[in-house]
Amino acid sequence: MLGDTLPWFFPVLALVLCLWLMIGSIEKKNPGDADAGSGFLPLLVHWIPPVMFAWLFLHRFIAIMTSDSSHMEVLQFLPDGASVANRMTLLFAGQGGLEFAALSAAVFAVCSHRLPSVIAMGAQAATAVRQRMMMYCALCLLLSAGVFFPEQAYTASNPLPMDIVGKIPPLSAALLPVLFALMVMFGGELFAASSVYNIDADFSILAKKATVKCVVLTCLCLAWLSTEPLIWSDWKSDPATPTHLVALLMMVHATVVLAAVLQPSRRIETRLVHGEARSVALLVNVGVIAVLMLLSTALLLRKESTFSAGGGATLYALWLCTAVLGAMLLVQFMPTLGFDAAPRPETWWLRAMGLVVPMIVMAITPLGVYLIPAVWLALAWSIVVPWMIESDVQSPSMGFVVLPLVAATCAALALPMLASHAFLAGLLASLPALLVAVLGMLVHKPSATPNPSENRP
Repeated sequence: MLGDTLPWFFPVLALVLCLWLMIGSIEKKNPGDADAGSGFLPLLVHWIPPVMFAWLFLHRFIAIMTSDSSHMEVLQFLPDGASVANRMTLLFAGQGGLEFAALSAAVFAVCSHRLPSVIAMGAQAATAVRQRMMMYCALCLLLSAGVFFPEQAYTASNPLPMDIVGKIPPLSAALLPVLFALMVMFGGELFAASSVYNIDADFSILAKKATVKCVVLTCLCLAWLSTEPLIWSDWKSDPATPTHLVALLMMVHATVVLAAVLQPSRRIETRLVHGEARSVALLVNVGVIAVLMLLSTALLLRKESTFSAGGGATLYALWLCTAVLGAMLLVQFMPTLGFDAAPRPETWWLRAMGLVVPMIVMAITPLGVYLIPAVWLALAWSIVVPWMIESDVQSPSMGFVVLPLVAATCAALALPMLASHAFLAGLLASLPALLVAVLGMLVHKPSATPNPSENRP
């Protein structure tokens, strides 16, 4: 097995993926330079992860096709005389599918500057997009590595099993790595379009195409989970145990936040003006986020049989929410350190933490997935609250935005309590609140309140 013969393999892979998070500094040149990644060291850093993932997949392909008896997956699932179809099913529905998904996402990120919609923006923007997509891909792969590449999948057990211990996974199991890879790819495009502010380029076409793809993928994924596939049933039987579903839900969260919060808010907040009562709006925003997150998470966890009837669910919800809210407050120092390119950098960093920190929490504890509906509700209100508090812009329509958002939020908190599958109901019920907030602010288009002094002769 790979883990027995090459114990350094995964530490090296993780180290290079960490370097991807700092790819802009490694390339040294300005992100706007067309040849920023053309040196030997940058190219080496670019291609080490794809090559290592390709080697993982090739190693597994050869072992399954040749019925290598030293390979754990062959011993566990592959019967004697298995057909080519059975072998290919095991390859893509098993661990090989996850390796191929990681390979596809890594290659897509490295080659993203060659996409037609990216090339059309110019060499400067193409380099910036590639760097951001590599950062996003590395983040997703690192956080999902614990469930996608566990040690037991690459080390031999002692003693080895003498007979097969399970059936070949159904081909439908390959849908999970496919959805994961596609959401990493197209979510990376949205992350780039939402986070690059220091280059004068039009990201609207890239953002529109990526948004459509991310919305379709999210709908497909939620529809598939609603059918309660085997992996969903396995997770529901023991939600405290890390499974592949946790990594998929991690990507669903990231994709929804990118498509429905970060990218639209870039357009919405450019219409905010100087910001009378801006500090008050930020404080109110944080308060609303804290209350909604704690309330939603506690209600969902109280429906979970893992916790007793006492206050354990509420205490755990408080811990989860403190991690997210603490990060949101901590990064308010980022604009003072020079990371202030966004129109409203303080709210951009607040929402960015709403994207990243729940993913980190899910990588630490599988019960972190119960944060997802809560964070979606909180981020929906984070889009609307500044317009309601700041006095130099017109408040959004009460009947078109505010009241529907209140109704959608109450429904998102109440409906899971009446459903047999509270978490899935919470996911589905939180989406209308996001849609009301984003579409309401985009369609309503509240304009700045005219300054009376400007009308004086």
